[in-house]
Amino acid sequence: MRTIRPTLDYTPLAKFLHWIIAGMVVVQFTLGNLAEGAEEAGAKLRQLILLANHKSVGITILALVMVRLLWRLANKPPNLPASLPNWQVGASRISHWSLYVLLFAMPITGWLMSSASAYSVSWFNLFQLPDLVSPDRELKETLESIHKTLALILFIVAGIHILAAVKHAVIDRVPILRRIASVPSVAVFILIIIVGVIALGGAAKSSAMDLSDLESGQSSNADDGNVTDGGLPYWNIDYDSSFIKFTGVQAGATFDGVWQSWRAELRFSAADLAASAFDVTVNTAAVETRDDDRNATLADPEWFDSGKYTEARFTANSFSENSDGSFSATGELVIKDRSTPVTLRFTVTENDEQRVLVGGAILDRLALGVGTGEWIDTTWIGKDVSVDVRVVANIARE
Repeated sequence: MRTIRPTLDYTPLAKFLHWIIAGMVVVQFTLGNLAEGAEEAGAKLRQLILLANHKSVGITILALVMVRLLWRLANKPPNLPASLPNWQVGASRISHWSLYVLLFAMPITGWLMSSASAYSVSWFNLFQLPDLVSPDRELKETLESIHKTLALILFIVAGIHILAAVKHAVIDRVPILRRIASVPSVAVFILIIIVGVIALGGAAKSSAMDLSDLESGQSSNADDGNVTDGGLPYWNIDYDSSFIKFTGVQAGATFDGVWQSWRAELRFSAADLAASAFDVTVNTAAVETRDDDRNATLADPEWFDSGKYTEARFTANSFSENSDGSFSATGELVIKDRSTPVTLRFTVTENDEQRVLVGGAILDRLALGVGTGEWIDTTWIGKDVSVDVRVVANIARE
């Protein structure tokens, strides 16, 4: 025979979902406030970690709210006590559905905002979520304003919801709070807050490692890398059709960047590798990652120190042909007076009007001395950076 549950009691699943989501919302507000404090203090890595965890918790809340909504659509909620006036019953329904809408809209607007700021969302560094929109600075500012406004509204609505529940329990002596609360579910709520704030907020307090441990065994200041004159002509580079791009990993999600100002003196011939030479100089301040905060961070002393070292330079005089028909250029990459051997693998194609070089390399930013101090921790900023180059040169014909 089917057992009918009391009309004034939610199912255990509903209770646990309610208190788990409530605990995570508290953690969310805490992480958000800590991130704002880190930004004001100029603690950029701490801010990055807090925001990454904030986004991961937000995605978790979104998933749980969807489960909660499915339960709500499949199960009629318990009846409210008959002693409640009609206006309070109506207010309760409005409050509940407002919370559903806000708990759904908050993570979605945050996800959209991250996508618009070219900062893809990953879930606790385990997997990357797809971007919902293309990077757009104006859209990002709009979404940020909406997200903050929704957060304020959620804070107010949740506060009213809590006060109403306390009033019914303490003043009216109506057992409304009891129907959604149980000792295990409330214990989970408290545990989530404690563990969430300590584990996720405390994870941002990463200690800086000593760079000297990484500097041992690395090449130090090299020669000036001047390319000796040879018999091959310099390429007539079409900079508008050429690029130097890079891809890195930030908080478990990939991001792309491009160097907007660079110059190159290239001489190359597959028939005369001994006379070939590359000399490429990049303006380290002219970087574009489609996120202003990230652009500014890359100019900091711990990264490219663009205020002191305005250029990075790659020179190569040693070339070889690979078995697959591609070529390798081995040379020195100098960043902040620190020289590191680098090999660029590339192909060259040619037609009547242009020759095109396409290549790339995987660089170890730690070996290059890029991302020092607290940024050495590769948990949040990946060690390897992929660099992709395309150089188009016009061919002068007699």
